[in-house]
Amino acid sequence: MEELNGFSHKMTVESETDAPKQSKEDMENLIKAWTNAFTEEVLEFAQPPEVRDEEVFADVYHSLIHSPLSETILQLEASYACTVETLCRERDYKLGEMENRQQKEMNDAVMSVSHGPVKGGAPMCERDINVLATQHITEREMLISKFESELATLHQNQFTEFRQWVMCVHEEYKTSNQKPLGVFPRSESSFSISSQTEVSALQESFTVTLGAQMKQMHNLRLVAANILDLCKYPSGEEALPQRLQTSMSLYSNNLCGLVILSDSKLQINSGITKELSDLCSRSTEFHFPILQTQIDKVKTDMRKAMLWREDFTKKRLEMEARLAGEPVDQAASSKQDFSKLQDGDFYLTRHSNLCETHVVFHLISDEPLDNDSVNSRHPVIIGLRNLLKTACMNDITTLTIPLLLSHKMTEKMTVAWCMKRAELMFKCIKGFMMEMSGWGGTEVKTLQFLLPADINQDVFMKLTSLLSSIFRVSNPIRGS
Repeated sequence: MEELNGFSHKMTVESETDAPKQSKEDMENLIKAWTNAFTEEVLEFAQPPEVRDEEVFADVYHSLIHSPLSETILQLEASYACTVETLCRERDYKLGEMENRQQKEMNDAVMSVSHGPVKGGAPMCERDINVLATQHITEREMLISKFESELATLHQNQFTEFRQWVMCVHEEYKTSNQKPLGVFPRSESSFSISSQTEVSALQESFTVTLGAQMKQMHNLRLVAANILDLCKYPSGEEALPQRLQTSMSLYSNNLCGLVILSDSKLQINSGITKELSDLCSRSTEFHFPILQTQIDKVKTDMRKAMLWREDFTKKRLEMEARLAGEPVDQAASSKQDFSKLQDGDFYLTRHSNLCETHVVFHLISDEPLDNDSVNSRHPVIIGLRNLLKTACMNDITTLTIPLLLSHKMTEKMTVAWCMKRAELMFKCIKGFMMEMSGWGGTEVKTLQFLLPADINQDVFMKLTSLLSSIFRVSNPIRGS
């Protein structure tokens, strides 16, 4: 045995002696790999996190909005918004004026072709009408481009001025021993939707308790209103309470979310996304990227997500085929379009210039949902569950959901249809809310069910009774 051990030791020494020495480059790569491993895996050796400018500004703004300077900040934001709104109104007026003039010119041209030229007018043909239409389009595009450039410049100037002002005021307020004169209202970083009562006369509020063992209290609200009207600030000083609530909870653990139904095109030039973009452009966004920039970021991330989804689907089909002892069905994977978002997917955008709305969830639905094919396993319903889970995991405690999965009433939406769809939604949402305790994070405390503004009042009252029966409410609080 001793001879074997000696022989083994001799062979080891000889192998180490005869082995070629590592080059300096290999040694540096080895050191770098070990350094990265320690800094990424061991907390003691981890690099301190870099503080971004956005994080610094967020802390500064949050401290100032909870100081006596809050009213000054809100008045400055309101004055900036008023300036942008004035420019937007000028744009809308000139566009409307130009459209009326162009419509009159086109009508006169068509009449000239069909009935001859008017007195004193030149004769026209179809070619002249095409030229006139091209001129109108060019004129409209130039006017829109002009105002878009002016708006972009105004937004950027206000953004820069506001941020510089906030940082300067914070430094002066922090270093000065004298506090600003005047007494200003202060409140906690909590969120309330009580100031939205002016939006609609049709509304009911309830308080319910859900859960088997761990009872949790939730506020439910049924409202009939235009979904984007909830995001608009009132004019004048009436908007200050809403601005205060939105700003004080902007960097808190009590955020407010809004769900809108969007298509998978990821564009802001059609549908409700265009209306949201127009509303966002009527005031400057001081805290987050503009809506177009956020959607462009979603497009980039979507490509990565779709590659992952395609790879996951292929692996799942291969595993199922292997377990069944059958060949892989290539046609099954080719049926699904991995180039776009699917029904039930959603993406979110962040906002600070919408009334009492911090996060907008864009729930994807390319097909109209005013039919009877929607059930508890429909992709949009499953998407709502995932959406609620995301809200719980990201401190969104107030959420507004379109109850009928539609922003407008259609001919198909009869009383029976509305009752059936509402019953499905109430039962599914109630089940999702009872799951919240197992998801972790912050539970959604206030859930607002939104109905189209033009819904019949009798139907609204029937839906109120349905809500109270499904959630077993005993103490309704009637809205004014």
